[in-house]
Amino acid sequence: MAVLPHTKEQAWFRAAQHMLFSAFDNAALQSLHHASNVVTLERGETLFHHHDNANHFYLVLEGKIKLYRSSAEGNEKVIEIIQQNHTFAEAVMFLAGKSYPVSAQALVNSQVLAIHSDAYLKALEAAPQGATRVMAMMAQKLHSCINEIEILSLQNARHRLIRFLLSQLSTAEDNEQRTIVLPVSKRLIASRLAMQPETLSRLLNELKAQGTIEMHRAEIVILDRAQLEAID
Repeated sequence: MAVLPHTKEQAWFRAAQHMLFSAFDNAALQSLHHASNVVTLERGETLFHHHDNANHFYLVLEGKIKLYRSSAEGNEKVIEIIQQNHTFAEAVMFLAGKSYPVSAQALVNSQVLAIHSDAYLKALEAAPQGATRVMAMMAQKLHSCINEIEILSLQNARHRLIRFLLSQLSTAEDNEQRTIVLPVSKRLIASRLAMQPETLSRLLNELKAQGTIEMHRAEIVILDRAQLEAID
């Protein structure tokens, strides 16, 4: 996939509309502009490793970034897939030590805007209203993490898969047929849902046999949303 090149000016035109930057005046944005750079990544290229010094946080301009942890045995656990126009690693700037708790890798050819954390904190000190927005965003992410912990710890693999499928649906009539385009490979989805790829394939085939879904490569058609929710 070819990535459209972004100049720093184009990147900041988009960044200025993001919740993390919308409270800053032009002078603060100009200062952050000077303390940032656009990073281009090829598919599979690593942006940073677990325990690297966390000097920057990032906004995805194009592509997808995988956040993951690797065990001593070499097993990989996908923590999150960051999509276009979303930020990541911003919470680390508020921690003592400031090292990344995960590794970050481009799933496809990607571009990110790297913003220096110290420059952002300095701008935040001069704009208290910006701090309120940051706190709101952190609270939303914390709520999402708590929900995910509950799902991963209290529910079995079947329920985790169904929750994932339902989360991919837009708000529509319960029995309306919906098509889900999987955002990443089934292997990565399995890792994200804390199951083996073979388990994911088996569960999808079971739902297909029940007449709840149809599968077409990277697309899953929900034939009966009400039945899916009843299983959940």
